[in-house]
Amino acid sequence: MKKLLICAGLLIAGLSVSAQNGPVKMWEGVETLPTYRVNAPEKAPLFERDFAYQRAKRGVYPYAMNDNPTIEKVDSAHRALYLENDYIKVCVLPDIGGRLFYATDKTNGYEIFYRQSVIKPANVGMLGAWISGGVEWNVFHHHRATSQYPIDYKLVDNGDGSKTIWVGEVENRHRMSWAIGMTLHPDKSYIEVTGRFFNNSIDRNSMLHWNNVATHANENYQIIFPENTEFGMFHHKLSHIHWPVPQSPYKGNPEFIGKNISWWKNLPSLTGDSVFIHDLQDDFVGGYDHGVDAGTMLAGNHNINKGGKFWTWGPHAYGHAWDCETLTDSDGPYVELMTAAYSDNQPDYCWINPQESKEFTAYWYGIRNLNNVNRGNEKATVNMDINPSGEIHVAANVTQIRRNAKVVVSHNGKVLYSKVATMSPDKPFADDFKVDASEVAEPTEVLMSLYSAEGDLLIDYHPYKHDLSKPHPEDLLPVNPDPKSIQNTEELFYVGMRNLQFHQAHTDPMDYFNEVLRRDPGDVRTNTQVGIILRKAGNYAKAAEHLRKAISRQSANYTRVADGEAMYNLGLILKAEQKWEAAIDTLYRSAWDYEYASASYYQLAQISATLGNYKQALQEAEMAVNYNGMNIDAKNLKTTLLRKAGKKAEATALAKEIVKFDPLNYYATNELVLMGAKSASELKTLLRGVPESHLELAMYYYNNGFASDAKAVLTASESAKPYPTVEYWLGYLADAAGDKDAALAWFKKAEAGDIDYVFPFRLETITVLNKALEYLPTSFNTWYYLGNIYYHKQPEQALACWEKAVEAKPDFAMALRNLGWYWRFKNENKAKDVKDYDKAIEYYLAAINADTEGNALFLAECDEIMELIKAPLEDRYNLFNGKEALYEKRYDSETKAIKQRILKGEYAEVLEKLQTRFYSRREHIEDLHDIYVDVCLLSGFEAWNNGNNDEALKFMLLANEYPQNHGYAHLEYYARDAQVYYNIGLAYEKVGDAENAAKYYQMASEVEVKPADGIYNFEKGLAMLKLDPKASVKAMYKDIVKVGKASLTTYVQRFWESFDRGPYEQDINAAAYYMQAVGYKALGRNFKAKRMMKKALKERNDHLWANYYLGNI
Repeated sequence: MKKLLICAGLLIAGLSVSAQNGPVKMWEGVETLPTYRVNAPEKAPLFERDFAYQRAKRGVYPYAMNDNPTIEKVDSAHRALYLENDYIKVCVLPDIGGRLFYATDKTNGYEIFYRQSVIKPANVGMLGAWISGGVEWNVFHHHRATSQYPIDYKLVDNGDGSKTIWVGEVENRHRMSWAIGMTLHPDKSYIEVTGRFFNNSIDRNSMLHWNNVATHANENYQIIFPENTEFGMFHHKLSHIHWPVPQSPYKGNPEFIGKNISWWKNLPSLTGDSVFIHDLQDDFVGGYDHGVDAGTMLAGNHNINKGGKFWTWGPHAYGHAWDCETLTDSDGPYVELMTAAYSDNQPDYCWINPQESKEFTAYWYGIRNLNNVNRGNEKATVNMDINPSGEIHVAANVTQIRRNAKVVVSHNGKVLYSKVATMSPDKPFADDFKVDASEVAEPTEVLMSLYSAEGDLLIDYHPYKHDLSKPHPEDLLPVNPDPKSIQNTEELFYVGMRNLQFHQAHTDPMDYFNEVLRRDPGDVRTNTQVGIILRKAGNYAKAAEHLRKAISRQSANYTRVADGEAMYNLGLILKAEQKWEAAIDTLYRSAWDYEYASASYYQLAQISATLGNYKQALQEAEMAVNYNGMNIDAKNLKTTLLRKAGKKAEATALAKEIVKFDPLNYYATNELVLMGAKSASELKTLLRGVPESHLELAMYYYNNGFASDAKAVLTASESAKPYPTVEYWLGYLADAAGDKDAALAWFKKAEAGDIDYVFPFRLETITVLNKALEYLPTSFNTWYYLGNIYYHKQPEQALACWEKAVEAKPDFAMALRNLGWYWRFKNENKAKDVKDYDKAIEYYLAAINADTEGNALFLAECDEIMELIKAPLEDRYNLFNGKEALYEKRYDSETKAIKQRILKGEYAEVLEKLQTRFYSRREHIEDLHDIYVDVCLLSGFEAWNNGNNDEALKFMLLANEYPQNHGYAHLEYYARDAQVYYNIGLAYEKVGDAENAAKYYQMASEVEVKPADGIYNFEKGLAMLKLDPKASVKAMYKDIVKVGKASLTTYVQRFWESFDRGPYEQDINAAAYYMQAVGYKALGRNFKAKRMMKKALKERNDHLWANYYLGNI
């Protein structure tokens, strides 16, 4: 069908260009699609821990974990937003993260982005469920938390013929906001993508941005990086290669050498590939399907849109299982062509200051009939193919009608070819001509230029020649050295800042800052940063102490400070403590530093408004805007001050200006509603009835000094959807107004509310909850909520709060679980008291016993701790025993239960489940197939022991299968095949089938086994000996022992971890001892093998195969 559409486009291209373009259409509708259901999100709060996601610290709270997809498929109607002009039709799904779902090039029917025919979530996202296809907006973090959740949207007619769909949100983790606008113009074939990032918080934060653009891929698909791209690089910049043909290994893999990896089919990694452009120096990234002669162009100013990348599951079995089966039903493989503003790698976080706004613009469109792609921008894409014989092919696509455009090809200024032609998005240009071969002897000297009728250069291109002998950039080394090993305090400080900036999952920046202060207690920069960290945690006394130390050294000898950061943050503390006079004095001094002038004046304006001095507040708000014309928060405050001063026209004009720049701005929209310039329904649509959105709007008003406006917003929210945090705030405001009865009523209502999915997180709410506790000291829910806020800020305070909650309600399951979480992660990665784990288990067991809502997560979390302390296997088995209906609710709890049941010898029961139940995969968690192989092999061994060889053969053959309900594929490299094939061969031998036995022994002997997987050389060697009793296997067996010895460790480097925590030392050492045991067993040294097995069990008492060979199963 797609090829027919392309052909239809070619017929259209042959017609004359229409006189003018039709209007842009924009509407809201519905896309009805087969949709796989996701079970309800987890009710338990998921706090931060030592856990990586996309190579940075995973942050879930205050969002709900949503990681339980199902295989239940139903037709579902999804809210859809549409844009369409003569050239392109765009569909956006606001309730699936604002994803640009598809964009169809109407000139040829080509899908510019990967278009799904189904909604099929899998566990890939930060919170779990995630779908492939279209364009995902990753703002502040990669695969952001809400990429599968509904977000804000608005349809805007710009009044000039263009129309825009805006999507965005307030991101709760950092309280920053973002908006992405997708605009169609009547006369353009591109989508103009505008991104705006707003730091509405009082903090200097770090942020990452990537547009995750998916495109259909196949063996004809080519990734197009600019020709002047010399090098590609991997995540973390830990590996570099020449582009597009590597001259050295990539990520340690020599299979890359000599392959043109711009072609999807050539990518050698068996489990997906990712390459970033090193130092992007042109304004585009693209992709082209040579099979249909069409593709995708992503253009934008490379000085802002600095990131270019492709990522793919790959063309091999692993990739097929993921992108052709797990994530879709029938839409095939895809490549992600990613672009980024203010980032060029993942992770790569830039800084955004308080009240700063950042912006980017990009132009995305379909391209076709080019043969190849050499260069593109927002105006055109061109190709020039040069044959050494002098034959030249030129082609161009333009993004609007270009009458009498001129194509010129020249050699060192000499015109070789010139042609005038009318072009348009539906009439691509192409021509062939021939020149003397001498003119193209050096292709880099040949220039193709495309001019408008007015003579303006639209785009040009000349071939590039790369110096393949040029060394690639240095690979990054881990940035987490022992703080004591760093010689000077400056470097110590910057290592700490780097880990803070990049949200490094396994390194605590405070380790570096504390070492600086140990050497130099007065260090300005470090005291400032420690003060900021403590301020953000609400620990104002200690924070102020550090900030004053910094200021003391800065201002020694009556010196005026050059850097106002410490002063600004001290002012924020004094403001929070309502020490108004000191706060005003301090913030005015911080305003003397230009970098903090706007933010400081904004804070001063808030103080003046809170104190009722609106005239002074207006002057300070104007100063904040004068210093930073993009300080949206100060403009919002100014709008309210103008409204309250009776200057309605001026206030309305300013609010409209804000909404034009940030169409999703709650505050300005509300101001326009209050002044009658917008309908209340527009604000209602924008806020979507979400209590947390109302709360954020209310906080803007409250912090700006307008408690009555905040109350009005909260009252509207509560009338639409009751929510405990809103009710606490209404109680707090009532108390502040002197209405104690109303305050008590609100606090009682909040306390009595359902705690499910109520995750308070704002620092301001601590004061509110403490006020509620003055009224109701034994409010267990209130203590629970307060502990949840404190956990990321002051964990010891969280502990005290949760203990109070349990004291008031001893069977409070969620609070008991939180106490277990606290003791599990207290001092993680530092000096850890094993008694903390005992306490954690005690609380988890109490939570499990008290739980009446079926929280399977409690089981998984408890077993993780029991595994760490090597709890008796009987205890771990009993944790799950009799709770099958509960643990089957989650993948992690079920797989943990299955492992314990296997250790108990319950093979038949486990295998029946593994063959019939659906298991939702999570990216980079690949243990299910090995569990399946384990139980198949053990079932076969048991059958042999019982003298049932036919039954054993059945089980051994099952070990070589890949059940569809698992979602796994047989990888091109799977060392365990040696073990599986050998045992199948042995099973055939035992039933007297010599032919098949020999076949599988041969297969086992040919399996590639890398040193790290050397345990499977045991069975490989046995197979070799079956085929030839004189086969030389001794050296191979000795290598098993050698690698096992070398693998022992006392330290695990976790800086590079992509997902999860990575292995513990005991995990690695258990595997290392077991590897030695296998090697010794292969060499016939059974006593030594037994000793190593026992050592493996000392490291991990649940090591399956060590337990098996020692007869414990």
